[in-house]
Amino acid sequence: MSDLAAESASSEAVRFCLKLGRLLLANGADTAEVHTAVAHVASGLGFQAHVLLTYEAMLVTVDTGNSSQTRVGRHLPPSIVNMTAIEALNRIAAEVAGKSLDLKSAVERLSAVEQNAPLYPGWLVALMVGLSAASLSRLLGGSWSVFVVVWLSSTVGTFVRQRLNRKQINSFAIPFLTVLVSGVIAGVGMRFHPGSMQYLSLLAPGLILVPGVPLITAIGDIISNNLGIACAKLTFVSFAIFGITLGLFAAALTTGVAIPVAGPTPLLSTAQDAVFSAITTIGFVFLFNVRFRLAWACVLCGLSGHTSRTFLMHLGLDIVSSTLIGSLAIGVAARAFANAHRVPPATFAFPAVLALIPGSFAFRAVLGWVDIMRTSERSPVPLQAETLSLVFTTIMLATVIAIGLAVPMAIPANIRHAPDAGSADAH
Repeated sequence: MSDLAAESASSEAVRFCLKLGRLLLANGADTAEVHTAVAHVASGLGFQAHVLLTYEAMLVTVDTGNSSQTRVGRHLPPSIVNMTAIEALNRIAAEVAGKSLDLKSAVERLSAVEQNAPLYPGWLVALMVGLSAASLSRLLGGSWSVFVVVWLSSTVGTFVRQRLNRKQINSFAIPFLTVLVSGVIAGVGMRFHPGSMQYLSLLAPGLILVPGVPLITAIGDIISNNLGIACAKLTFVSFAIFGITLGLFAAALTTGVAIPVAGPTPLLSTAQDAVFSAITTIGFVFLFNVRFRLAWACVLCGLSGHTSRTFLMHLGLDIVSSTLIGSLAIGVAARAFANAHRVPPATFAFPAVLALIPGSFAFRAVLGWVDIMRTSERSPVPLQAETLSLVFTTIMLATVIAIGLAVPMAIPANIRHAPDAGSADAH
């Protein structure tokens, strides 16, 4: 191959690798998956690829041996989670690496994935996400009146969130406005249908807004020594949680429904926990655009995680150890289903694990700090102790969830992708 031809080939390769990596990131893939996909494609094309990721941009260098080509992608938007798109992108990468797909056709298919509409209509996603929030309120010990109110308020809140996303409003303002709308509706609803633990009507809609996937992938990046992108993700998650908490605080002031810093977290029976953790998982299947024929496997992963944690806590095990075992169970089940269905394990793990995310602990910790700041040196010692306990519990739970998922999902797997006729990028 002449130098000119080699330069042209490497230029096409680097453009393709950059677009592939950016689409993977934009749809919720973690850093390790991006590195693997880009390196695999470049190797199949006869090049070596080097990837540098920051939260603002992505840089890809393709080395031909005699020369190199480098391209920098534009600003990376905050990622959504679209598991159907990730499946399609991984399939394209595998076919290019296996030389069964030429670059021109691969670029066309990347563009098709980028332009594909979600599998489910927005109203159905809102309804199912609302149902997930309602089920989370039951998992936290809420009454049936809280369940109904949360379903309604979270469904409306999700509609609001969808509209705000389309208008490309500031990513930190969206969770604040969404939870404020949901919280006010829920607080007013509880005035007409009072029940036990009314504060859950405000808290539960906020739980579905917690960016759990970036939190988990950030801790995974720390484990993989990708500290720069991990710090950026953790900063984004922290500001998002702070925005949600401010929205909850404003909703509580508006409606008069107080959210306590300290409070019991009742354990449901194992059977009830299994039912509501399954319903919670189904909502995230719709939110993360997972193909419906895989929903049953996601539900089984969710059951294996949350219900096993509840069962172990009934036996007297502490919440941190129980959560570690529950997340390990999700990771093992997700890996097994991934091998069987030839899709990434995150397809099953992400919808299943979010019921374990310690959002309620994080919210109450921030509210505790707000109370401490308001009372200053007059703040009660029990309040200080409870707030510190909530902070450390949140950190520990988030860490063990990420570790529990990372261990089984890091096991190498030979996933042979199905032919394109049944691929995810052809709805």
